[in-house]
Amino acid sequence: MVNKLAKKLKSDQVDISIIDPHFNHVYQPGFLFTMFGRDKTRNLIKDTRDMIPKWVNAVEDKVTKVDTENKLVHTSEGDEVKYDYLVLATGARIATDTAEWWDDSIHHFYTPPAADRLHEALQSFNKGRIVVSIADLPYKCPPAPIEACMLMDDYYRKNGKRDDIEIVYTSPINRAFSIETTNIRVEEYLKEKNIEFKTLFNADYVDTEEKLIESLEGEDIDYDLLVMVPPHRGHQFLIDSGIAEGKGWVPTDKETLEVKGQEGIWAMGDCTDIPTSKAGSTAHYQAPVIAANIVSAIKNKPKNKTYDGHVQCFFLTEFGKSMFIDFNYSTPPKPSPSRKIWWWLKRGFKPLYFTMIARGRV
Repeated sequence: MVNKLAKKLKSDQVDISIIDPHFNHVYQPGFLFTMFGRDKTRNLIKDTRDMIPKWVNAVEDKVTKVDTENKLVHTSEGDEVKYDYLVLATGARIATDTAEWWDDSIHHFYTPPAADRLHEALQSFNKGRIVVSIADLPYKCPPAPIEACMLMDDYYRKNGKRDDIEIVYTSPINRAFSIETTNIRVEEYLKEKNIEFKTLFNADYVDTEEKLIESLEGEDIDYDLLVMVPPHRGHQFLIDSGIAEGKGWVPTDKETLEVKGQEGIWAMGDCTDIPTSKAGSTAHYQAPVIAANIVSAIKNKPKNKTYDGHVQCFFLTEFGKSMFIDFNYSTPPKPSPSRKIWWWLKRGFKPLYFTMIARGRV
């Protein structure tokens, strides 16, 4: 977002600030590889400041509140950053603290440490039932838990352990995957790989001593190893600022990406409540829309760029093969057959991401 704006505007025209508590820019799709030892978490993290123009003001601090009336961003160090135009790109918070039953025996792969710890658990697991479940909706990267199941199947087959390991996937909706056109193929793959899947299973409580998941529907599942998509939430300061309510998702116009009820504020990526996937490609296609409309506002021209809901995704089915899906608000995806070319494009995407995409060159 910063790079898209900086390409359209000059340092003598505007001041651009980016506020981040740590400036660790993480390539999150890589977690699916680190959990199987196919990559290192250190290779997934770059310093954001190395990817933005030097004239951009990089504020390493945590935002505590947005004063929308006076157009000020407050930080934990007591600073006040004035804005005329504000872009919220705060992402989704991994909120295991919202589930009182969550403890360290439950695994996930949505942070670098968690992916590393899961890798150790998968390596040492030799026999029993692995359950991949979902704690709450929505969550980042809808295909990820199903991809994890299919990669586990391949991982244990190649290690000669698959006959002794049962893999179960639970879905909170009435099918394995949310998008029906893709779900047809996904369920075929799950059946081919002997991965059991239970639909309409909304996890309500986990008894980690008895190793039992209880659902809202009254069904229980026991496990030996539990991998659970953790609860996701928006950030608390958005609620405290009167921008968001409930779980903290920002009410956002799905086409203009302007925050509803606010002036001069846009939202992008995982923090919004728009009806599409919380995924990296979503933010990628939103960035030029917001950048163009901010430039138009600065130059007193009409804001006429809109986001059509465009999302793309590589959907891994095994080590060496992947599907590819591409869709928007009006056109559902037609998933490609699982092929080697999509796998290699997925594997080669990380360097392209850091050198081209994050830098706003494409």
